[in-house]
Amino acid sequence: MKISQFRSTLAIAALAALAACGGGGASAPSFVPPDQPHQRPGPDSILSSIVGVGDSLTAGYQSNGFLGATGVNAGGLPVPPNQENGWWSLLYEQASSKSIDTAVTQMYDPSTSPLPLIKGPGLNNQIINANNGFFPITQAKTGDVCTDNNGFNNAGYHLKGLTRVRMNPTSANVRNLGIPGLTLHEANVLHAPQTDTCNELPGIPGLLNMVVADEAGTFWPVLGNYAKMRDLTDVNAAANRHPTLATVWLGANDVLKYMGSGGRFVGGDRNAAQAEGDLRQSIGTLQHAGAKVVVANLPDILEAGYFERVTIPKNLTECRIRSYVSCLFSFYGFPDSLVKSIAAKYHLATPGGCTPTSLTTPCGYLTIPGTIAVIQSFAYTGKVPNLDCNVPAPGCKGAPGNGLGQNYITPEFAGKVQGLENGINAGIDQAASAQHVPLVDVHAIFKGLASGKPSNPYYKLAASINPKDHCCTLGYLFGITSFDGLHPSNTGYALIALEFIDAINKAYGTHIPQVDVGAAYAGTRCSNTQYCFPDPYAPPNDLTPR
Repeated sequence: MKISQFRSTLAIAALAALAACGGGGASAPSFVPPDQPHQRPGPDSILSSIVGVGDSLTAGYQSNGFLGATGVNAGGLPVPPNQENGWWSLLYEQASSKSIDTAVTQMYDPSTSPLPLIKGPGLNNQIINANNGFFPITQAKTGDVCTDNNGFNNAGYHLKGLTRVRMNPTSANVRNLGIPGLTLHEANVLHAPQTDTCNELPGIPGLLNMVVADEAGTFWPVLGNYAKMRDLTDVNAAANRHPTLATVWLGANDVLKYMGSGGRFVGGDRNAAQAEGDLRQSIGTLQHAGAKVVVANLPDILEAGYFERVTIPKNLTECRIRSYVSCLFSFYGFPDSLVKSIAAKYHLATPGGCTPTSLTTPCGYLTIPGTIAVIQSFAYTGKVPNLDCNVPAPGCKGAPGNGLGQNYITPEFAGKVQGLENGINAGIDQAASAQHVPLVDVHAIFKGLASGKPSNPYYKLAASINPKDHCCTLGYLFGITSFDGLHPSNTGYALIALEFIDAINKAYGTHIPQVDVGAAYAGTRCSNTQYCFPDPYAPPNDLTPR
């Protein structure tokens, strides 16, 4: 198989790094900022004290990393901050009476920011843009995450490490309490990290280990200011702020931990009743503290770019709408027969689904690490690696077709994952209805993006942002998600912020100006180019399959 020098060296070397890791702005509002509650008139008084309860999606986590500092570099390459570009940050800025320039500046300022700002180099290994080409990505940090950068990651597991990892460790302003990895139930009961080390936990497979580690390594960096509370939990810390408005978005990790453990994780909610019960408890605690509450449901996790369909799309246009492993293979010059051989080798074909010779219906998924392993192996050896290992390697004795979620997922297990998510979304809907709080339909946003229909308002808006470069869609590297394929890009977060603002305004009669999604993409929400910059996850110039 002949591959150009660019593809076989630069791009595949970058893939190896990824495989290692598991003007235009809206006008200023006309009311008083959150630090002056006594001056807010009418419905807008509920914007006096805004808090966020959630996981990595509320935290603003992106591209496998957690960072609030600007000016961070790795090997001469810029590492973009992500906390300030999350949907919650955009909501908070839009709800300020100050100019957008001032609101954004205060979001980055450790003395005024409501975020638990993380110092450079950032927690975990953030994936960054190395070259402006296809798969031009590398790790901001290298080596063992426990020891690299003088143990910065490991410091996050200890309360005593707070001053090392946080830019504002003594701040009384922190109101975004999103903890990466947190589940619905843990928001009400988790009092401390599940481990005090970033070494892998025995008996916890692949992706699940990574998610648990993310949670344990960010618990104190987020909640360190609340460590002296008598009954510390994420929800109780939020209630401790006596919020007037609280956002609650949880449940994604209940699904992700189940998927990443091959269904063996038992610490999350497994049905609608459990999800409803846990969310109602969270809502009740916050309402008792005086908050108006808004909640959100989940997008279909299998629509994220992290999961590559083992399916051959009808045409190349499909490659820009959603993620297909054949699209990535085609770019590298690999034939469709490689997709068929993977379907056969890993028992992804089922009697009720596709067959290795007819891949026009869903036939399971490869994850991004699994896809990278195939590309590397096939490029150098012409063979498909054994994906049954967490780390594909010669001599691995994994059981064929286990589909544990680290490298691939069978259609049968994909159905179970989707069924779990449907149940949790039903529980979220029921809790919102029972507690009389507005529901932000994030599921509808991503369902619309995945539809590829120009008539869908979400797809129409996102696809119109930069049609020349086919931005922005759910296809991997097409701009809605960051480089990890799971967490949204700046543009994706702006779409979510738009829906939160709309739901809050409609339910509570507030007047929060809408966020400009196009400005978030272009980096023109404010005039300071250090804080407002073009979306670093916009598509590279050339994403055309060969």
